[in-house]
Amino acid sequence: MINKILWASDGSTDSLDALEYVEDIANRCKAQIVGLYVIPDYFEVDMKDQFPKQEYDLIAKWIKETESRESDRLNNIAREFEAKGYSFKTRISQGVPHLQIIQAAEEENSDLIVLGKGRAQEKLLLGATALKVIRRSPIPVMVARKKPGPIKIENVLVPTDLYNIASRDLLFTAGLAKDLDLNVTSLNVVEIGNKKYPPEVVERLRGNSYNNLTQKVAEAKLGIKVNTVVKTGKNAFKGIISYASENDIDLIFMNTYGGGEFRREEFIGSVAERVVQEAPCPVITVKPE
Repeated sequence: MINKILWASDGSTDSLDALEYVEDIANRCKAQIVGLYVIPDYFEVDMKDQFPKQEYDLIAKWIKETESRESDRLNNIAREFEAKGYSFKTRISQGVPHLQIIQAAEEENSDLIVLGKGRAQEKLLLGATALKVIRRSPIPVMVARKKPGPIKIENVLVPTDLYNIASRDLLFTAGLAKDLDLNVTSLNVVEIGNKKYPPEVVERLRGNSYNNLTQKVAEAKLGIKVNTVVKTGKNAFKGIISYASENDIDLIFMNTYGGGEFRREEFIGSVAERVVQEAPCPVITVKPE
């Protein structure tokens, strides 16, 4: 199902952590890897005429030096991977990073984009480039956060609502689960906010949701075993993060937003954004159909 992976590298520790996940998935899926470095140009128009010639020459010199340095770095990584039997292609481009990443993924017919969460100063927030790629990418995007210890992708969590069970995230997960022999859990979080419901009411809400979730997963006929779990929580993203942390989840799959009638090309829901930002493991986001 995953035949080609685009790894977007910015030279940070995060992106090297992401590369470890790329290697694991490529090994198990026999996928090709494309390593990309974007020389950042945050202006979407030609700014050559906006600088004095001397300053522009300095910028041009920096670009040339950066291209040479990053090309050498990527080529060294490619040689290491090729020595281990992988197909590893390198690309250097210049432009607005998130646009170049998405363009490269489309040109390479990639099935998955993988990138780090963000540079050190962005640790408390989802990096701007990662967020923009998630918002605009038509293909699944993995934002990698390495867990302590060796790389392991076995236990996968798919948060879901009760109105969109056979959505793109679960369907994508089902296909990948067959290739990678994954343990898949579909989680529904019953949001109770700050309301202090009697315990019996909370349990009834949870029980009703569990019955609905189990029935709808069965009706979806995904072709894999899916464990169904319903938890109650103050809000959805905290329930998802809590479950992932407490149950040794290695990877989370989720839609960028809930779907339904609401559609926006550059939208990411608050739940998805908070999960990507705070999850203890990598998260793959997909746009709903």
